[in-house]
Amino acid sequence: MQEREERREAYRRIWRRSPQMAPILENYPVPEDTVGLVGSYVLAPALGSFVQWLLHEAAGSGKKRLYFFARDGYFPYRAAQVFCETHHLPIECRYLYCSRYSLRLPLFHLDREAALTYVCRGGIDVTMERILRRGGLTEEERQAVLQQLSLPFAPGKVLPHAKLPYIRRCLGKCTLFLTYMDRHSRAALPGLIGYLTGEGLLEDIPYALVDSGWVGSMQKTIGDVLAFLGQPRRLEGYYWGLYDLPADVFQGDYHTYYFSPEKQLAEKIYFNNCLFEAIYTAPHGMTLSYRQKGGQYIPCCGQIREAGRAFVSRMEACLLPYIRCLAKTGVAVLDAGTLQRDRGVVYRLLRQFMSRPSREEAEAFGSLPFSDDVLEGDEQQLAAPLTQRELQAYHLLPRLGSIMGLWNHPVRESAWYEGSAVRGGKRVGHHLRQYRLYQAIRQIRKMIQFRKERGWRDAGL
Repeated sequence: MQEREERREAYRRIWRRSPQMAPILENYPVPEDTVGLVGSYVLAPALGSFVQWLLHEAAGSGKKRLYFFARDGYFPYRAAQVFCETHHLPIECRYLYCSRYSLRLPLFHLDREAALTYVCRGGIDVTMERILRRGGLTEEERQAVLQQLSLPFAPGKVLPHAKLPYIRRCLGKCTLFLTYMDRHSRAALPGLIGYLTGEGLLEDIPYALVDSGWVGSMQKTIGDVLAFLGQPRRLEGYYWGLYDLPADVFQGDYHTYYFSPEKQLAEKIYFNNCLFEAIYTAPHGMTLSYRQKGGQYIPCCGQIREAGRAFVSRMEACLLPYIRCLAKTGVAVLDAGTLQRDRGVVYRLLRQFMSRPSREEAEAFGSLPFSDDVLEGDEQQLAAPLTQRELQAYHLLPRLGSIMGLWNHPVRESAWYEGSAVRGGKRVGHHLRQYRLYQAIRQIRKMIQFRKERGWRDAGL
């Protein structure tokens, strides 16, 4: 209880710097549990600030419609609806059921090399079984491919990242795998086209896409679908943050609130995108495909556990009352100075929560089920319980060696390392300092590489 009160006061000291946030939160019901505390004092202000920035940008560029990608876009969609209805903004908000899997699988047969790269991408606890599932293969088909490949490791064995290029070469030569993948891809394409057409993406109206971000691949994928249909158009997207961009896209079409590929180093070091996704999610499963019903195409979603629905409901009780108060007391479109000030407040709030959580916060949010794969299944705890030796493996030299292919042993992954370090309970400060050093080197390296590839010379950190 004392720890929770200390965290409450720490968050209060931060959001009191915002004349917009403080009057609302001072009169907010005092949260009695850890999830409620973080939801009300950290996550609600962050959501409100992001949506105000979003509407400021969209209104300023004349957008008439916004498509919010499932599932990260669920709460921004709900919040934007509140603001647009309260202030009668001429912007239509639509929720687009989609996922990396539902968008990419239908295109695999159009670009086999890109498909192989995608199914053999890295991630947390990548196995041969997961790689084949990414290609859309059924269980029977997966067994047939594995038998033909005769690989020297079990289907469920976690693969070192250094092995993925080898797997890609094997699959590229496997006629059976390529046949199965192409078959599922061709079968999925009509459903995707029908759904996107029914949602109005071919209509001649100025619209934009909204997503959490990270690499912006879904915007490019939708653009590829529209080009395939003979109606190429310039797509713009609004994102919480982007670490990178797809090749051969115009960066001016990708707008970011919190960090962009070449800037905001501190924001990246003290941010965790997996934690962000686990929190800002939706009360439905992942979009898997689309089917025709009653003359229109509807999404087919995976299952969601009852505990997942309960968590989303708990978040809704924290986030939406704040959004309604903000919409009533604030203005619809803020000036740039106010947006920048509140963004700084959000940075301090998220840094406190994400990079050095309390023990209660690490337990409450770290126990959430999470998978970073393109398909759900085999979810593990967001902040995996790691031993001291496993925590040490995340320090600078082992992690950089793993990224550069010099470390050929699988490291047990945690989607939220800081939460795992706090849950570990020993040498917490040491582990967090080492991890921040690793993240700083990693992000600087990515930023330099991005600028080099884009030909920029004068951008500053």
